[in-house]
Amino acid sequence: MNDLEERLRAALDARAQTFEASPHAWARVRARRPRRHRGRLLLAALPMALLAVFVPVLLNGGLGRNTATDPDAVYQRLMRDRTAVGERLTVDDPAGGGPLRIWFAKAKLGYPEVCYAVERAAGEPYGGCSDVREQFPGGFDVSFMGSTLRDGAATAMDWGVASKDVGAVAGVTKSGQKITGTLVTPAGAPYQIWTVTYPAQDAMTMVEYADEQGRSLGKTSRDMLSEPLEPAMGAVAELADGVVARPHRTKDGVELDWLRHGARVAGSLVSTRDAPVSLSVNDDVVTGYARQDVTRIDVSFQAGTKATLETRPDPWNLGVVLFAGANPAGAPYKGYTAVAYDASGKEVWRHEELDQARRQEGAQAIGPVMSLPGTENSGRPVRVWFVKHTGSPVAMCASGGVSAGSENATWCAFAEEGSFPVQAVISYLPEPGNITHYGPARDDWEWVEAVLSDGRRVRAEFLRGEGAPQRVWHVSVPLGAQVAGYTLKVRGQAARPIPGVTKACGRKVASSESDRLALSEGVAAYLSGACLAFWEDGEMVPSLPGPVPGGKLGDLLDARRPAYWSHGDRAWYGYAPAGTAKVVITFTAGASATAQAVADPWGQGVTLFAGRTPKGADFGEGAVLKGYGADGNELWSSR
Repeated sequence: MNDLEERLRAALDARAQTFEASPHAWARVRARRPRRHRGRLLLAALPMALLAVFVPVLLNGGLGRNTATDPDAVYQRLMRDRTAVGERLTVDDPAGGGPLRIWFAKAKLGYPEVCYAVERAAGEPYGGCSDVREQFPGGFDVSFMGSTLRDGAATAMDWGVASKDVGAVAGVTKSGQKITGTLVTPAGAPYQIWTVTYPAQDAMTMVEYADEQGRSLGKTSRDMLSEPLEPAMGAVAELADGVVARPHRTKDGVELDWLRHGARVAGSLVSTRDAPVSLSVNDDVVTGYARQDVTRIDVSFQAGTKATLETRPDPWNLGVVLFAGANPAGAPYKGYTAVAYDASGKEVWRHEELDQARRQEGAQAIGPVMSLPGTENSGRPVRVWFVKHTGSPVAMCASGGVSAGSENATWCAFAEEGSFPVQAVISYLPEPGNITHYGPARDDWEWVEAVLSDGRRVRAEFLRGEGAPQRVWHVSVPLGAQVAGYTLKVRGQAARPIPGVTKACGRKVASSESDRLALSEGVAAYLSGACLAFWEDGEMVPSLPGPVPGGKLGDLLDARRPAYWSHGDRAWYGYAPAGTAKVVITFTAGASATAQAVADPWGQGVTLFAGRTPKGADFGEGAVLKGYGADGNELWSSR
């Protein structure tokens, strides 16, 4: 099975979760918390609600070979193709290093970044720039960016970026200690910088954050910065450009983890059985290990730059040599050729990594590869095409865009009956920029509209290349405009609203002074515009689709989808048609639970329900919901 077939098979498994997603999918992803790994993976179709949760490795923008002798030289090198936004912030490193300098910048393609330069007590300074546009808006209020935690230090500091809605942060350590953090907005900066200083022996596990009135907005796991590396087999090995390596044991063998400024950038099992070199390119750094006779690796990038990496013995007697260095190509990633040499200069290994997205565009494509209107002048247009896997429907695939991880990422989706796959891409150039929403369209779709939060409607256009089996719908709105939902008109049917769900929903209303509707089991709900937010015991839990502007919640319910629901840590909740008195859920293992329903106070034509989750319940695809009236008769059923 080739790469394309594997991706399409994965997309087939996920096709029921394009837009008409499993209602608990968002909660599952929230529970997992995204890790900041940045491999070269191709993405299958995902629910719209999940698209914003992918978090890129926050180490974007290389230095070339480390020839800088002071942080100012690092700054000048980083800003070669960037424009500073706001003043620089200088923070003392409690671990005993030199000052940490942090600032915001506008990348060459227009998106915002946070940059840093680290001055070390021993070793050359280094730094990097990290894309933050996927965090705000629509992502996290607070993101981890880096850490000064290192072996032998008594005190460490984690830091990151916060939206301006955040009024307070606190770090939570392994022992459960809460440590108040700081929030600083450099003059002219678009976001805040947060820091938390803590004892190194009691490391942070998460950061909690609240609004200016002290009301909880949520928490973010530190795992997105670096996963636990236990049980470690020894102290870290310090390599070039701020990269450190540490081995730890897994059930499959010894794994080497590579970190830079506290963030995990790569990891791989240690084995030279299949190849003498294991190499990983993660935007601004190259890391890896090799057979002991390898002394040098040259990496030539398609952008025309080259990195030469010298090896050093591993200090843990694993039988390999280690290497690391900056990727002078930086972003965008476009493939490379790596060649390894022994001490005599003899070539012992060669590997070519192609630009995977470009390679896949023409593979088994039906019809042309097309540039998506609205992105053609962005500096990196989105490209769309159609493919078909044996025994599956036609799939639309797309790649590109200015996203720092999108150059080699592919999104595939199926326009099946009853579904509405949708993707959105930001173009910052030409200024003032726009957001293009798009997806595959069936032939019986007469029109699609994007409905903005203020009620304005923008009609989509259709694109169909010569020989393409389907159309692509697309609509562009100004950058900053909020699409709250869509309206779809299918031939022979009444136009139906398609709600839009974003992770920004809950925090938009978290600081509202209005009363929340109290439900059972400590669950509360609040409707604001197109956002229906929920809290469990005062902590925000996944929101549910609100009404498309100009309509009601009841408009979203029909025989095919009689209820929307999700769950938190100990309760499940949702809304159903008016007249529903109770809702019973039956799990795949046979357990069941009951939720009591109450009429909504907002005149939305629904009832809201909440119930306790039984122990061991699995919110899998086989869970069945049934709604009953006050007389005990079944009104509806939904999977």
